[in-house]
Amino acid sequence: MSRLYTSDNCSFDDVDKLMSTLQLAVHIPTFLLGLVLNLLAIRGFGAFLKKKKRQPEYIATSIYMINLAVFDLLLVLSLPFKMVLPQVDSPSPIFCTLVECLYFISMYGSVFTICFISLDRFLAIQYPILVSHLRSPRKTFAICCILWILVWIGSTPIYTFHGEVEKYKCFHNMSDGTWSAKVFFPLEIFGFLLPMGIMGFCSYRSIHILLGRPDYTQDWIRQRACIWTIATNLVIFVVSFLPVHLGFFLQFLVRNGFILECRVRQSISLFLQLSLCFSNINCCLDVFCYYFVIKEFRMGIKAHRLHSVQLVHQDTTISRG
Repeated sequence: MSRLYTSDNCSFDDVDKLMSTLQLAVHIPTFLLGLVLNLLAIRGFGAFLKKKKRQPEYIATSIYMINLAVFDLLLVLSLPFKMVLPQVDSPSPIFCTLVECLYFISMYGSVFTICFISLDRFLAIQYPILVSHLRSPRKTFAICCILWILVWIGSTPIYTFHGEVEKYKCFHNMSDGTWSAKVFFPLEIFGFLLPMGIMGFCSYRSIHILLGRPDYTQDWIRQRACIWTIATNLVIFVVSFLPVHLGFFLQFLVRNGFILECRVRQSISLFLQLSLCFSNINCCLDVFCYYFVIKEFRMGIKAHRLHSVQLVHQDTTISRG
C-alpha cells in the first residue's frame, strides 16, 4: 500500500514484486466473474422491479441489491487500472486520483449498503407493521442516494493522497497527512467499526427472532432462507473488510513511528496488500447474497400463492356448505 521511509535501507521491492504477480492471478478472474455476475444481478433485480403487484419489502430489498451490485461493478471496473497504474512512475495525478477515488468509493459504498440492508431487514423483522407503513420505493431510493453522497464526501482525503510526494505510484507512497490521526480514526470508526457494530447487532437480533418462531409454519421455509441471507451477509462482510482495516491500523502505527523494525514493516505492508487484494473478491462473493435473497423471494411468493389458493378453497367450501 505504501512504500515507507524511502530514505532508510528498508526496501519493499520484493513485497511489491510479489504482489504484482499475485494481483494478476487474483484480479483477472475477479474482474471477469465480477463483471458478469454483477451485470446479471442488476438485470435480474431490475426485471423484478418492473413486475407489478410486488410486496414493498421485495421492492426495497431489490433496490438495495441493485445499489450493492452497482458499487461492486465500479470496484470491478477499477481493478485493471489498479493492476497497471502501480507499474507507472508518477502517472497523471488527476487520473490516478480518479482511479483511487473509484476504488475506495466502491469499497465503502459496499460497506454502507450491506450495513443498511441488515438494518432494514432487522427493522422489518422486529417491527413488521411499522416498517410496512414506512417502507416505500421512493424512500429506499432516497436512502441509496444519501449513501452515494456520504461516500463521495468521505472520499475527500483521497485528493491529497500524494500531495506531499514528488515521485509516487498510484495506490502507493501515500503522504504523511493521509496517515494522520484526524484522517485515519474517522475512516476506521465511521467507515468500518460503526457499520460492523450495527450489522453485527442487527444480524444477531434478526436471527434470534427468526429462530424463536415456531417451526413448520407456512413461512418457515422463507424464514430459513432469510436466516441464510443474514448469516451470509455477515460472514462476507467480516471476511472481506476486517483484515483490510486491521492492516490499515497496523500501517497507521508504522507511519506514525510506533513500529520501526524493517522486517515487521515489510510484513505489515505485505499483509495490507494481501488483504486489499483478497477483499476485492467480495464483489464476486456478494453473488451468494443475491442467491439467497432471490430464493427468499421465490419462497415468499410461493407461500403467498399457496395461502391465496387456500383462502379461495375455504371460501368455495363455505359457500357450498
